[in-house]
This record gives sequence, C-alpha cells and structure tokens, in this order.
Amino acid sequence: MNNRSGEMEGFCLYKPVYSNEQEEMIDSEFQRIKDDYFLDHSGGTLYSERQIENILNDAKSTLLCNPHGRNVSSQQTEDAIDIVRYRILEQFHTNSEEYSVVFTSNATAALKLVAETFDYDGNKQEGTFVYLDDNHTSVLGMRSYCKKTKPLTVDEAFHTMTSSKLPNHTNVEATNSLFVYPAQSNFSGTKYPLEWVEKVQNGQLNNIPEMKSDKWFVVLDAASFVSTSDLDLSKYKPDFITISFYKIFGYPTGLGALLVKNSSQWVLKKKYYGGGTVLMAMALENQAVLRKSISERFEDGTIPYLSIISLNHGFETFKRLHLSMKDICSHTFNLARYTYRKLTSLHHSNRQPAAVLYHDTNFDCDDHQGAIVNFNLMRETGEMIGYSEVMHMANLQKIHLRTGCSCNPGACQRHLKLTSLDVKRHYQAGHICGDQNDLIDGIPTGSVRISFGYMSRKKDADAFLQMIEECFLKKPVIKKIPNNWEELETNYRNKFLTEKQEYVITRKDAVEKNPTNKKCVSKSDKSISTSGILKHLLLYPIKSCGAFAPSEGWKVSSVGLEYDRRWMIVNKSGSCVTQKHLPHMCLIMPVVDLQNNVLKLNFPDEDRISLPLHDSARKTFRQCESKICRDKVIGFDCGDAVSQWLNRCLGSQGLRLIEQVDEEKARIDKKGESLSLSFANQSQYLMVNLASVRWLREKVRETDEKYSENLESMLLRFRPNIVVDFGEPFVENELEFIDVEGLSFKTAGSCTRCQMICINQVNAQKTKEPLITLGRVFGGKVHFGVYLSNEIFDYNISSISIGSVVTVRKREI
Repeated sequence: MNNRSGEMEGFCLYKPVYSNEQEEMIDSEFQRIKDDYFLDHSGGTLYSERQIENILNDAKSTLLCNPHGRNVSSQQTEDAIDIVRYRILEQFHTNSEEYSVVFTSNATAALKLVAETFDYDGNKQEGTFVYLDDNHTSVLGMRSYCKKTKPLTVDEAFHTMTSSKLPNHTNVEATNSLFVYPAQSNFSGTKYPLEWVEKVQNGQLNNIPEMKSDKWFVVLDAASFVSTSDLDLSKYKPDFITISFYKIFGYPTGLGALLVKNSSQWVLKKKYYGGGTVLMAMALENQAVLRKSISERFEDGTIPYLSIISLNHGFETFKRLHLSMKDICSHTFNLARYTYRKLTSLHHSNRQPAAVLYHDTNFDCDDHQGAIVNFNLMRETGEMIGYSEVMHMANLQKIHLRTGCSCNPGACQRHLKLTSLDVKRHYQAGHICGDQNDLIDGIPTGSVRISFGYMSRKKDADAFLQMIEECFLKKPVIKKIPNNWEELETNYRNKFLTEKQEYVITRKDAVEKNPTNKKCVSKSDKSISTSGILKHLLLYPIKSCGAFAPSEGWKVSSVGLEYDRRWMIVNKSGSCVTQKHLPHMCLIMPVVDLQNNVLKLNFPDEDRISLPLHDSARKTFRQCESKICRDKVIGFDCGDAVSQWLNRCLGSQGLRLIEQVDEEKARIDKKGESLSLSFANQSQYLMVNLASVRWLREKVRETDEKYSENLESMLLRFRPNIVVDFGEPFVENELEFIDVEGLSFKTAGSCTRCQMICINQVNAQKTKEPLITLGRVFGGKVHFGVYLSNEIFDYNISSISIGSVVTVRKREI
C-alpha cells in the first residue's frame, strides 16, 4: 500500500517554478481573484491591477494624439507606437530587418487579412489552401478565398512531415500555395512542431498527390502558443504569424497583430486602401499610390494608438514580476501536468475512470504540450456527463472554465470521435456553437476545457479537482495510475518522438537578388576654393541637452565628433525625449573628462553625477530600442541612479538614459540598412557660419530694439557641431566639400529649422525669435546651417583643432 501511495505521489507530483517572493508579488497585483479560481486563460488571460493603474496614469500625464498628424504630440505618438513594434519583435527574438508588425483588431483579423490579400496566382495557375484540421474556426473561414482547398488531418501531417522522402520538385505548377497550422492547439494544448515551417516552405507537401506547388508559404497561428510559451523567430521563420495581445497580457482587448516576414510580403496583394495608407490619392480619378512600408500600407485608418502604447505596461509587468517566458511556460505547464495526471488518476468506487481526456501527449514535456487540459466526465456506469452540468457546478464554486468546442471544430470532432454525419445530425437536432445542448443521444457535442496563465496558482487547480471529486465521483474515490497509461505514452512517443531525418532541403527561391546600386561621383577640377577659420567645436553628449565645448581640438570618429549624441533620454514609453517636450534639458551641462574616463553631468541646484565613458560591464545591461527620425536605434540602459537624477532635475517620471550600443550597427533606417550615425537627428555634423549668425542677430535687432542676446547665446540656439567664420553670411549654402587638417567632409543639405531655435540654451526660456525673423526674411521653410558627413574618413587623422583653416570647394553653377 505504501509503495502504491509513493508511486501515486510521484505520478501526480507538482513542482513549483516561481519563488515565494514572486508568488507574493503576483498575488498583490491580482487581489480581485483571491476568492475566485480562474481557469480560462486560453480564452483570455487576466490583467494585473497595477498594470491598469500604470496605463491610466500614463493616459493622465502624457499627451498622445492621432499619429497621422504632424504636430509634436502626434510625432511623439508615432514614435511610441514604433517602439512598441520593436518590443514586440524583440519579444519574439527577431527585428524589423526580418519582420514587420501590422496591427489588427485580433488574431482573427490577422488571419482574415492574409486570406483577403494572399495571391494564389502564379503564371495564372491558382495555388492551394492547405490547413491542419486542428485549427481555429477563423482559419476555416480562410477557405472562402481559394478555389482549391485541402484539409490535412493531424495523422496525415505527422506522417508527411516525418517522412524521409525528399520533397518532390518535379512537375510542380508555378503557383503560390498556403499552409496554415497552429503553434499550439487552442482545444488540447498540443504544440505542433515548429520545424514544419521550413519543411513546408521547402516543398514537403509536394509529396501529397494533387498538392504540388512552386512556392509554399506558411501562416503560423501563434495566438494560443505565445500566451505562455516563447516563440523564437530567429530559429523558426514562418512567412506570417498571427497573435492576440489580450491572451498574453490580459489588456488591451481588441488588439492583435500580423507579423509579416519582409521577404514574403510581396505575395500579399492589397486592393482596398484606407486613410493613412497612401502616398497619393485622387478623388476625381481612380488613382492612388500605396505606402511602401507594409505596416503603413496595411493599417487602414487610425490605428488604436492608446491601446498599442499600453502594451508597454504588459511588457513592464513581466519585467516587474521578474518573469521570463521560460518561467511562465514551465509554471503553467507544471500546473496543467499536475491537473492532467490528477484527473486521469480519479476513479469511481467501481474502478471506472472518472474522465476521458482529449490529448495527443501525456504531458511529459512542455516542448509538445501547453497549459491546457481538455476532458469530459463519466458516471460510474460509463455514461457521459454533459459539459453544461460541469459548468453549473463550477459556477456555484466560483470556478471559471470553458465548455463547448472552443472554436475548434476539427479538434473537437477528432477527439470526440464524431463523424461528419454526427455533426450534421447534432445541428439538425438543434445544437449550435456556444449553446448548452451538451448531449444528444448520450453523445457529447463538446467538452470542458481548463487552461492556466502566468498568475495561476496551485490552489486554482486544487479547487477544480476538489469540485470534480466532491460533485461527480461515486465514493469511495479510488486514485490510481490509469490502466491505459502505457498506451498513452506509446501513442505520444510514436507521434512526437520519431527519429528526425537528416537531410538538407534547399528552397528554390531562397537566394534573394540584391543588386548593388553603385553611384559614381566625379570631382570637378574647376572647383572654386575659398577658406574660413574653425572657431568652435561643440558636442552634445546627451541628445538635446547642453553643449560641451573643447578648448583646443577633438577626436573625429566614423559617426561624427567622438561622444556627440552618444546618449539620449527616453520616457517610460521608450520614446526619445527632446527640448520640445522638456525645455529644461538644455540646462543639463555635460563635461567629457577624458583624463578620468567619465561623463560628468551638472544641473542647477543639483549634485553632480558621473558615468563611465567606457564601461565593459555595460554589455550586461538591458538593451533597448527606440526611434530617432523614424530610424531604429539600439542602446543600453544606463541604470537607476542616473534615471532618478534625471527625473529630479527635469521634474518628470520614468525617464531613462540610454547609451548607444555600437556606433556602426546601432542605427537602422526604414529600409533596414545600417547607418554610420549617432543619436543625432539626420547627419554626422551640423556646421554653422558665424558670419550668418552675426547677420541674423542684426536683423532681429532691426525689428526689436530691446533685443540684447549676445552672439554666443544666439549661436547655441542652433546647436552646431562645427562653427566656422567664413567672413560673409550664407556662403556655406553653396558648398560641396570642406577640408580640415587633411579630413574631407561633404555637405548633406541645409538644416530645416523649427521651434527648437526659440529655446534660449542658457536659461531654457522660450522666445519667438529668431524663428519669426528667419521666416519673415526667407519666407516658406526656414534653413540655417549645413549638414556635413565624412567624405573620406582616415583613421590615421583622428582629430581637428580649433583655429584650423577650413578650405572650401563650392558647387559649380
């Protein structure tokens, strides 16, 4: 008896994953369920109470608006949205170079978007829509858009995918075909192999008769999977992935996404276009030009920007509770495994099993099974108990679960062993999806499903099991390992643990064409030379903060002056903060102390704080992604101490200091190309002609006799890096190249000015000048200063000095 008891104890053993501290923290943020037992996380998980509080606090303190506007708040909103896109991709171990995020209302809308736009035609031959029979109802609806459809049963899929037979590329039609399957069944929690993605893309389904296609694409429905499991898109690369965020974070509802592999986006052909998706549209002619970015092209109208930005607090909740997806996966799986084994061990007094469970695994491994348990109960006579009866008893005891077919007709039919004729008869007898008509002629029409989320507790499982034992079992209850356990193990191993075949498949279209556009630049021997004197060098170690002026000279790097815009400040949404939002940033005065290898930060009436210029430990800090002028930038968070200092100085909350990771690779433009640029807005350097500043100062004084700002203060308003005195105003606008001490720079256009030049950099006061005078004198767009970039960067010439002669080559006119 003791041996049996010990055997059962090991069989049903629960292994905690979270620490006591983590469990206490989670409980503190989910007070509303302390007397309830929520077991429908697959339908939609719960949000943290603190998560909602933080979202509301953000809404009350941050000005956000329609991102289609061009005002400051709309641009800040757009930046915040794109930062959320980066965080989503980071969550799935990929980046914007490989995948794009298209926001939708949910995973169903994402599937519908693919269905409506996928181009099955190749050489005027229509491809095939193939789908696993274990799929959400929303996938079945995709059949309406393709003439040739083919369901693939689970057994057929495993047989085909594990076959050692090489893909058949002979006599294939030049078509585009689509295969859709779930990473995790929302009915049973079965995790289907992600290796199937590459196999299908490489033509494995061509081995099935009448299914040969030149190009195969894969939609991975990951909505159920990503709620408690880690999806690694650096290893597995579906063409399209569908997700719903409320299944991960609980809030917001009504928000999902379609992740599109950038190299596959060409196969989605969009017909309808809405607001915000066009470069040009005409009302009197049927003509429009769609935007190039797939996100902008497919997101019709105003996206739910407040909901999107609130996702930050979902990510932050995981971070605050010290939860990784690996921990969440292990925690939820262990709860499901514990429940599954307890349920299989329950027997009536006559040794008749109490439950029939609907699974393809025996919960041995979380690689193949998720946190879902699906079953029906049986009486001691072997008769089935309807799921509605279970639901009623659960409701009485505040246990929240799911009944029916869970919007997965194929899995429901397979596991309940219903024929197509059975399903039709049930419908004719009055049964419809979502009703309580649970038994027809003693045959179940659906089942009971429970599922776990990251905040689930063992007591949730125990309350459920106690309810089953007390309400549905004939006493005395017998608990034993089920008689068919070995059979269950064998079936699982035969399906999932077959020996993997070792062969390499090469996809026919795997090699992308990357033509290189080489631009030939010729220099005219007839260029006209002039010269100026380098008067000042100014660098801004922290973007949009005060200037640091070296007394003699400064080192030049491949991205600009060394340490210029090496750091930036971001808000709690991850958006870059500038003086447009916090004018007092200009009073943060940095000092680059090369001798002591530190960056010293000063602010009026605040103690100085210092940061190391080179910190090898920084590599272990949290890596962050943000945006500057629509480019993705990557940096390291500099820690809590400087964050608290910044918040005190600027009277804000949630500010963080970010240091650029790698100046060669830390900035990526919208085309996915790396830029040799710091956190500066547009170019490596900004040059201002001191003679032009003198001219402007006199122009302002002509209209305002009381204007008394000195030349240095006005110069600082334009935040230049290189200040040259050419003697005459605006000669800089005609330059093409300048040479300083053997280094060559080329002009990269004029700097268009905005209200930033109206902030006095000495006292942070806002004025109307000099923007009004510049606008009045020049009209239209206001340009002042010239962008420069390295023409030829010579690492042997590493610095330029104040007082140097600046030789100029003008454009030929």
